[in-house]
Amino acid sequence: MGSFVDLLWGLLSYVAFTGVGGLVGYFFARKRTEHEVSYGRRVETVERIQDSLAELTEELLAAREYVFGSGPFDGAPAKRIGRILDDFERYYVRREIWLDRETFSRLEALTVTLRALQRELASLPLYYEDPDFEREHERVGRELESWLQTDLPAAREELADAFRGMLGVGRWRRRLPR
Repeated sequence: MGSFVDLLWGLLSYVAFTGVGGLVGYFFARKRTEHEVSYGRRVETVERIQDSLAELTEELLAAREYVFGSGPFDGAPAKRIGRILDDFERYYVRREIWLDRETFSRLEALTVTLRALQRELASLPLYYEDPDFEREHERVGRELESWLQTDLPAAREELADAFRGMLGVGRWRRRLPR
């Protein structure tokens, strides 16, 4: 009878340890899956935002060529930029849960700047007969050119740093740490 009790205690302890091990394993597997899903959503959000920024940059470059062009300005680039900017802002606001505060605030600041540029483009005189036509086109063209050459690369680098921080990708992958 003693060996049966020992066998029963051994079986009971085996079942108990297996059950506890299974529960602990399930808990950690679940946490890992949640982390992977969360990280995947963040990466997806960053990719979409980067694609939208590339599209906005292309439209701004096209608008610059349009402003400096010889033909009349019909406001089409400003309308396209406005639509793309609306979609861009709508997307990152909906995905705010996957962004950290620093990244979200940088996106907000960039959106404010882009909206100001879009308003400048939309306010350009449409007809040659307008006395301010050439002056306004040159002024807005210079501002846009300056922003595209200096401010846009700086803003994209700041945003890329925020994305790297959010995703946990260190600067060492691109250059030496500071």
